[in-house]
Amino acid sequence: MDKNQLLKDLNKRASAKFKGERLLFGQGNLNASVVVVAEFPVSEEVHAETPLAGPAGKIFNQALRGLGLSRRQLYITYAVKSAPAPGVIPSPKEVKQFSQFLKEEIKIIDPKLTIALGSVALRGLSVKLPLFNIRGRLIRFGINSLFATHNPATILKSDAQKLEFEKDFGKLNEALASISLA
Repeated sequence: MDKNQLLKDLNKRASAKFKGERLLFGQGNLNASVVVVAEFPVSEEVHAETPLAGPAGKIFNQALRGLGLSRRQLYITYAVKSAPAPGVIPSPKEVKQFSQFLKEEIKIIDPKLTIALGSVALRGLSVKLPLFNIRGRLIRFGINSLFATHNPATILKSDAQKLEFEKDFGKLNEALASISLA
């Protein structure tokens, strides 16, 4: 079965499990060497059916341009596929419920590098280490690599995190050079 069909089947199973919830599934290049896992969509992203949209998306797009990458080269998804109420962070139980779908989704895409944007993304990937311990570093993730940094939405509220995010993306540029993405 091809990747497109495998993802359709996976999304159908997720929709059945989370019946009644509006879900935003991953989008992008199914043959991407890089998968980006954000934390969870906000309601505007679910309605627009576009991951990492709005002000956070602008920051993300700018960071990508700095790496010489575009969205067309990536596959972008969420650890939690539904938008929580404004100001609410998904509970560990919610993250775990979506985790099996996220892991299967990443297995289908089979990237060389996974970029986790935020703590919820790390929990969705079953990474036990806190973000502050691993952000800005390339680490082994199964047979591939993982790079973690802040979620672009959080840096809108914190100048300190914005500086860390910018530094991390500078380090990501170095990390990308060290792994063969072809």
